[in-house]
Amino acid sequence: MSFVTSLYEKHLLQQIKKYPSPEHMSLVISEADLLQKGGLKKLRDYILWCKQLNVKIVSIYVDVLDTEKPLRSQMIAQLAGQLNDILQRTPEQIGYDIFGENGEPCCKRKGNGFQVYVSVGFGGREEVTKAVKDILQKVKEGTMRPEDIDENAIESRLVVKHEPDVFIRSGGRHLSDFLIWQSIYSEYYFTDVNWHEVRKLDLLRIIRDFQKRQRRFGK
Repeated sequence: MSFVTSLYEKHLLQQIKKYPSPEHMSLVISEADLLQKGGLKKLRDYILWCKQLNVKIVSIYVDVLDTEKPLRSQMIAQLAGQLNDILQRTPEQIGYDIFGENGEPCCKRKGNGFQVYVSVGFGGREEVTKAVKDILQKVKEGTMRPEDIDENAIESRLVVKHEPDVFIRSGGRHLSDFLIWQSIYSEYYFTDVNWHEVRKLDLLRIIRDFQKRQRRFGK
């Protein structure tokens, strides 16, 4: 890190400390980003940076290549295992839940004050569809009345129940359907920086920009 970059980073950090940090930050990365050299370590660094900056929740979507089901299932299971290995090397205060195929939980650890949610190849449309199917099954069984179906009924069945303040798409410009229900009022950031080149400075810039924005929440 150059002297100028270090100085700028310290300046941003001082500014950020004057205002509230986003409580929940969401990140979308591709399977290729994660599997390239240093990709998993970069993810661990990113999580630790967020914790240092007083973020409380980090949600991550790993976009898995759409291939034939047996191969895709194998890829998702492999990625989930690698993510579990890297998250186990974070401080014990960091809790995490990793969701694999069909949104089924596959790895987790209880934390204290900081939570990471990782969805491997399980997108927002699938998440909402699964929630609706569960509600319909409850109605069919007679354990839920149709008039009891509301937003809370759907939200309580989602994998991630928290609305992200900041939604980051690394190395791309196209939207993802991750947290499609929860992110309706999120602030979106698209970075041209490839995942392996992301620095703490880039995260500081995003948080500082977020603090300057006037959020309208759809109004």
